[in-house]
Amino acid sequence: MESQYLFINGDIITVNEKDQVAEAVAVRGNKIIAVGSNESILKLKDDHSEIIDLNGKTLLPGFIDSHLHISVYGTNCLSISCQSEKIKSIKELLQEIKMKADHTPKGQWIRAWGYNESLISDKRFPTKEELDDITSEHPIMVSRICGHISMVNSYALRVANIDRNTPDPQGGIIDKTAAGEPSGLLIENAHMKMFNISAFSEEELSKAHTIASEHFAEKGITSIHDATGYGLDNLRVLQADSKKGLIKQRVYAMVGALNNAQDIVKHMVKAGIFTGLGDDKFRIGPVKLFLDGSSSGPTIWTREAYTSDPNNYGVHYFSQEEVDELLIPAHEKGWQITSHAQGDAAIEMLLNTIEKAHQLYPREEARHRIEHAGVAAPDLIERMRTLNVVPIPNPAFLYEYGDGYVKNYGVRANDMYPMNAYQNADIPAAISSDSPVTGFNPLRGIYVAVTRKSSSGQVIGDGNRVSLLEAIRMYTLNGAYASFEENIKGSIEPGKLADLVLLDRSIIQTDIDELLEAEVEWTMIDGEMVYTNSNIGIKA
Repeated sequence: MESQYLFINGDIITVNEKDQVAEAVAVRGNKIIAVGSNESILKLKDDHSEIIDLNGKTLLPGFIDSHLHISVYGTNCLSISCQSEKIKSIKELLQEIKMKADHTPKGQWIRAWGYNESLISDKRFPTKEELDDITSEHPIMVSRICGHISMVNSYALRVANIDRNTPDPQGGIIDKTAAGEPSGLLIENAHMKMFNISAFSEEELSKAHTIASEHFAEKGITSIHDATGYGLDNLRVLQADSKKGLIKQRVYAMVGALNNAQDIVKHMVKAGIFTGLGDDKFRIGPVKLFLDGSSSGPTIWTREAYTSDPNNYGVHYFSQEEVDELLIPAHEKGWQITSHAQGDAAIEMLLNTIEKAHQLYPREEARHRIEHAGVAAPDLIERMRTLNVVPIPNPAFLYEYGDGYVKNYGVRANDMYPMNAYQNADIPAAISSDSPVTGFNPLRGIYVAVTRKSSSGQVIGDGNRVSLLEAIRMYTLNGAYASFEENIKGSIEPGKLADLVLLDRSIIQTDIDELLEAEVEWTMIDGEMVYTNSNIGIKA
């Protein structure tokens, strides 16, 4: 006989059609079997029931992060974190790299991630020469927090065969000194190629996936849409680790890579499979390209010049014709298509392709996506609505990078990740973190969607706030919709999978500014506790 949990006396945010808040819910096996009042749920008690009193706390559908990089986040955990309190200056970073090098076999990579020059006292990147002084026997890569820029040492440049005669790759820049030598600074596709060269072993990837999955469970994340990492080998390990149970979350895997995604897209379109292959634990998602750069870099591709630089329109990777040639055949073959598109020019390019694809090969319920959709101007939102496109915005970026957005993009920052505009247009936007570009705690994403506040307290685009329940829907049911799975998860309704998260308080009764202090008490996936810090008798 399957075990049964009866959860009573809670604020059960159902995310159903009417946004009802219930008192109680019953779970049998891996499914939700009933939702309602305490009285109605207690009538289901039998010899196999465990009654759990929630004491007025909030029970939610498990959070669905619709765009993050599990392999990159996990491997970052194996690397030096520039987010550490110990690293506030370049001198302190170099000390950490030196200690790592002293305990790393010669020839193996030394990696640091999460570097943000605006938060470092020196207000700059370390130089190639400073890195060379640390070690001449290891390649070193210091990656910026955005994941689009890095600084490397001379050893790494030699490994990548980069010298004064190496041309810039399409969509990338190899920065050079006045004398014409590579400075070590790699931007966009130049960084992506180096990132690929410094790839991790399968053993390291599996260890990284295990660590990342545990961390995600601690914050109530029960499903992830993985936005690619190191290519098809990475995808194979991701699927294997899901099957082994090393990854607890349900995975919707985008198909692409951080380097040469176009080659993978071409290969997979010819392979004869398409979006949806798999089961409720691991499913193949869309094919994905990169169209432009980083919002915080700043390197996004914009229709008008940056407010901070009248000569800068950002970086784009492909021409319109190239994007059409890559993605329209994917649409024809049954793939969901998507791209990283932050600037309004990049968003417009992707929408042009989607529109042509539908004209040439009409298809119901394609649900093509736009990853990030940063500067989403009103005319672009109207096109998304007409084309039934699902944007995947990152409101948490406003918290960490919002002040910089105002500086670089001016009034356009008010239209960045415009949750209320999506809501008004009846567009099912699905919130994501893009971890490790920013923290993956869903409560931060929800908080910023509701407040539009940066970490300094500046409100950016006040008119694009949404309500708490609307933000929760965007982090749950809309995420399920973005992967064609809204009928099996994303809300607390009978017949759906028992993916649930309990918070340590009633967030309905809590002041919104206290939301960031809320903690997860336990996380359930498929009817099983995968994380708990509570003392209510349930063990993970």
